[in-house]
Amino acid sequence: MTDTSTKTAKARPVSFSPEELQAVIAKATAEAVAQATSALRAEMQTALAAKPSATINGKSDVSAKNDLAVLRTFKRQGFTDIQPRKNILTFNRWRDLGRRPVEGSKSLKVNGLRLFHITQTRELTKAELAAPKDQPKAAAKPSKGTKVVPINGQAEMPL
Repeated sequence: MTDTSTKTAKARPVSFSPEELQAVIAKATAEAVAQATSALRAEMQTALAAKPSATINGKSDVSAKNDLAVLRTFKRQGFTDIQPRKNILTFNRWRDLGRRPVEGSKSLKVNGLRLFHITQTRELTKAELAAPKDQPKAAAKPSKGTKVVPINGQAEMPL
């Protein structure tokens, strides 16, 4: 015959003090965190190694697409010697280099940028170089006999 009665385990006496139990829990937690951290670090390294490079020839994907769009646009307009970022720049970049677009020349709009080819620019004169770049022109003074109407709507006396 088989014994069908269930056996109950005898209760063991407590062998840990609360401080010892806390130390065991802290050690187990630290080991679990270290293991999880190393697993995440390894996973990130494999993900970074598998990710393709975002740059081609030192240029980002967006930068390369912009350069291609510049080449197409300027070639379509009949320009030769097209080198984006070297001889095709914005107005402000040409000004910083001591040049400015020739009066009457039209910029070409490429991806929101208005660009000029070097053949559309000229050297700045000494007077233009001496003028401050960042200061706006002074507001014109009203001539005699004109009325200045303030914002509150009351007209002033003629000058």
